[in-house]
Amino acid sequence: MPTVTLPPSQASWNPAALSPPSNTSQQTAASARTTNVLGNNWIAQPLPLIAGLLQQIMQHKQNPTEIRTPAPAANLPTIEERYDQRFRDNMVKTAGSLGEGWTFTEDLVQIKDGKLAQAETRPYTAINGQQATETVLERNNYWEVVQRGNNRYLLMRATDNSGQAVKPSDAINDVFNNRQHYAFDCASPMRLLNLKATLDTIGADDFDNKAGRLQISSWYDQHDSSGFDGGFTTKVRTAQAGEITVDGVSNLQGETALFDPNKGDALTPGGAYYFDLPGDKQSASQGWNAVYLGRNDDGSYHFWSSSVGNVNVTFGDNNWLPQGNFKGYYLGAVNVNPNIARLQNWDTNRSV
Repeated sequence: MPTVTLPPSQASWNPAALSPPSNTSQQTAASARTTNVLGNNWIAQPLPLIAGLLQQIMQHKQNPTEIRTPAPAANLPTIEERYDQRFRDNMVKTAGSLGEGWTFTEDLVQIKDGKLAQAETRPYTAINGQQATETVLERNNYWEVVQRGNNRYLLMRATDNSGQAVKPSDAINDVFNNRQHYAFDCASPMRLLNLKATLDTIGADDFDNKAGRLQISSWYDQHDSSGFDGGFTTKVRTAQAGEITVDGVSNLQGETALFDPNKGDALTPGGAYYFDLPGDKQSASQGWNAVYLGRNDDGSYHFWSSSVGNVNVTFGDNNWLPQGNFKGYYLGAVNVNPNIARLQNWDTNRSV
């Protein structure tokens, strides 16, 4: 785990008063208007002038909307842009409020104080439709930790301790509201944040109708065929061995490439990113998943990472190598963004 330093706890329109004019001033103004509009010879030439005035009045009556219709608003955000912004706002709001988040565990998922006195083995139907067995290791009112072969999951319960059906929205909110009862690796919180931002974007009713029986395990996403994108749309570039060197240590084959805006990488608040430790693809410190929260006034970059909390990161000149917090790592070419198509598909009540 890198050494980090947490940051410190982080015109109206007033019209002038207008006094009504006196009778004298009204008369003077009326006289001036008569002179300006009609001229000094209006008595001698009344008909053309009156006809012109009547024509103007009739044109206004026939086309009253010409001066009432406002100009169409320009550059309104599209529906996709509104979903993107709402989701990102919820990511930033939630991640920024979590403090250090959850305790780190190398077991991927854990319910603290939830270990069963006797593990339970039971059948379940695998995703391919085949029957298999799983072992329940831990349990609370909303979740169970189950072992399926070599895979470990935080599995939402079908019913709670009182026999009531568990709602996905309640289960997710419990993980966030009672963080002291859970522990995760550094990837599972990204999946949890995706689900929480989705819930806050589309509302509980649609979320409960679409989310199903949730399963949490690192980047695993049960809702699409990509499998391990955490529920986001993800683009990752990898590097050849030795392409990146940080403090004398070079990357291994297949580690992430170095973040590079010239190759399409972008830092956008509410997106998830990855700080990669070159030369390490095995240990618990091989990298840190982080949510980007925005740029600070001093030019540093504000991130959040689970078990670390809020971190301000400064980079070297145009090299995206952290100087200070996360030193020894590099910002990888991992761009994790909202899944707009899923948000629109799940949001049947059209919350956005």
